Amino acid sequence: MMSEIIARGVEVMPQMIPKEWDECTVVYLEEETFHVTFKAGGVSLARGDKPDAGSVVKITTKKLCDAIDGSTDFLRVWMDLAEPSDRSLVAKGTGLKLATLIDLLSRTYKSNSEFKRLLDGYKANLKIG
Repeated sequence: MMSEIIARGVEVMPQMIPKEWDECTVVYLEEETFHVTFKAGGVSLARGDKPDAGSVVKITTKKLCDAIDGSTDFLRVWMDLAEPSDRSLVAKGTGLKLATLIDLLSRTYKSNSEFKRLLDGYKANLKIG
């Protein structure tokens, strides 16, 4: 479900991904796995793993929601993903591209009421603990 919300955000977010990016990042959440493909300035999402992905990120759904809605300071998100001091979140490669995507989704969250409603509703129903 989270991948569907992110896909909706990607549809309406500012198109600011560098055209030279050509990489796939696998995102492992508690309840689902999806991969994000950055190519020719675009972003696409698909469910499931991708063994040849350049980066692998393991993050909790709550932490991802908090990063998108601004509950977590972006500097913290950047340090955890793009410049990790340990490998608890970024298991392979770098989380730089995912951190950039989160930044763009955060901007979309602030400017697009439908995306905000979807994310807030999902986050409110998370089972924590």
